[in-house]
Amino acid sequence: MKPVLISKEILEAMVQHAREEAPLECCGLLTGAGEQITHLTRMNNVLRSDRRYSMDPKSLFSFFKHLRSVRLKHLGIYHSHPSSEAYPSRIDVDECYYPECAYLIVSLKDTQSPSVRAFSISDQSVAERDLQIVD
Repeated sequence: MKPVLISKEILEAMVQHAREEAPLECCGLLTGAGEQITHLTRMNNVLRSDRRYSMDPKSLFSFFKHLRSVRLKHLGIYHSHPSSEAYPSRIDVDECYYPECAYLIVSLKDTQSPSVRAFSISDQSVAERDLQIVD
């Protein structure tokens, strides 16, 4: 399985978003021109929950419309786990609507040392992917 290519700045932006939204889950979308994640779009967690996230359908529509105009690819989705490990929950697996994308999870369980892990989720199956930081 291919690694997830991502810049340090995008990783730091995801962790920052998670910290700002804690104790609620944050969420967002990741894009790039090729296979490398180069852009992050913060989204609002309309559920305002510490265990689930959902993005507003109108915001998603606008995101995909904009994506086509700038010729970027939707490469990933991220969200946070404010008090649990960076591993997909049963809800995360059940609500996986983009199996072609990488799912990145930011864990704030250890607030001094947040962790970020990437996964492929398809047909109720979870596989961890390597995160490769690129400049």
